[in-house]
Amino acid sequence: MNKRAVIVEDEFFVANHLKKILEKNGYDVVSIFHEGESVLANINSLKDVIFLLDIQLSTNIDGVNIALELKKRSIPFIFITANTESDTFDKAIVTNPTAYVSKPFKEIDVVAAVLLASQKLDVKIAIESGKEKIMIDPNDVLYFKSDNVYVEVYLKNKTYILRKQLKVLESELSQNFQRCHKSYLVNFSKISRIKGNSIYLDDIEIPLSRTYRRNFLNL
Repeated sequence: MNKRAVIVEDEFFVANHLKKILEKNGYDVVSIFHEGESVLANINSLKDVIFLLDIQLSTNIDGVNIALELKKRSIPFIFITANTESDTFDKAIVTNPTAYVSKPFKEIDVVAAVLLASQKLDVKIAIESGKEKIMIDPNDVLYFKSDNVYVEVYLKNKTYILRKQLKVLESELSQNFQRCHKSYLVNFSKISRIKGNSIYLDDIEIPLSRTYRRNFLNL
């Protein structure tokens, strides 16, 4: 299981407390950032990590801005917050974090959240093909399409059939996969444009229903 973490927190005491909790529980804290600008400057080099992210940073770039960039890159993140104002949470919910941890936090809550995020980061999709089992990296998937008790898995040049319900698969994947229709789950990072009631993955058109349009407001 992946045990590498990044902390984004502008309160030094809180950041150090989180670091001690993570290291005590076997996690390697690879970076600590105290303002959002540095995170975005280094984000492309931060791979295979979990982010613990303060929503309300005292900088121009806040936690929600960073979360949207993490979401595009399939990087799981946990919001750390002491703020209960509804407008802040309305913005945060759209980013679909793995978990929330409220300040003042307890060690057990932090550990539970990072464990959940680790599972999402490490997930692979197992496809049974005759006597062979194929392990697929979710980041290679363009989209999933439900077909009753089966799911069709669409990659760039290949399609597989998975015996699993779409809602179960959705719960196992990272926040980078978003439901855009009752029968479709799309890889957020593969979207090239949205027009009307359709999502486009280059030349592939996927339906976007009114029910799930909110998931894509910040694209």
